[in-house]
Amino acid sequence: MKKSFVNLLIVITAAASLGGFTTTVFAQADADVAAKFVDAAKASSDSQLGGIASELTSKVQSLGTATGGNSAITSKLNSTLSSLTGGQDSAALASAFKLASSAKLTPEQLGLAKQMGNLASAYVVQKNFATLDGSQGDVATIVTSLRAGKIKDAVPSLKNVATSAKLTDNQKQLITTITDKYVPGFSKASGAVNEIKKIPGF
Repeated sequence: MKKSFVNLLIVITAAASLGGFTTTVFAQADADVAAKFVDAAKASSDSQLGGIASELTSKVQSLGTATGGNSAITSKLNSTLSSLTGGQDSAALASAFKLASSAKLTPEQLGLAKQMGNLASAYVVQKNFATLDGSQGDVATIVTSLRAGKIKDAVPSLKNVATSAKLTDNQKQLITTITDKYVPGFSKASGAVNEIKKIPGF
């Protein structure tokens, strides 16, 4: 009987130790994802990216805490950072925007999710458009405005960049995704105007 009790204690202790170890591993994995993203941003030749990345990871951590470590939300947060680290900017934006449109978040959590989406957008714009010929002023305005959460201030510059004739196909896709988020329906309206311009007499 005494031996059985001792064995039981050993099993309980081992299980507790394993549980603690597992929790630490998962927590560390999340921290590693954030660290890799920030390190990659700081290693870039663009000095702005490191600062934006740090703000974004801070907001990600705040949202993770606010949602009580919800596994589904944590997965999306990690996915956003991992995609940005791997250069999959479209996938990162999709993940961030989808999270911000979730109906299951509380008002506080939703606010954090929107701020996270703004910072992810600012990061993508800075990374992909900072050197766009003739658009540096608009890009700076977009990035500064989104980081500050002043969406209205970013709208005119978003429209200017989105209609630039110097965009690559990848840039067009990214700026369309971002512009449609903050100026719903803009790409459709812009496309309609372009089609009209092709008609003789216009």
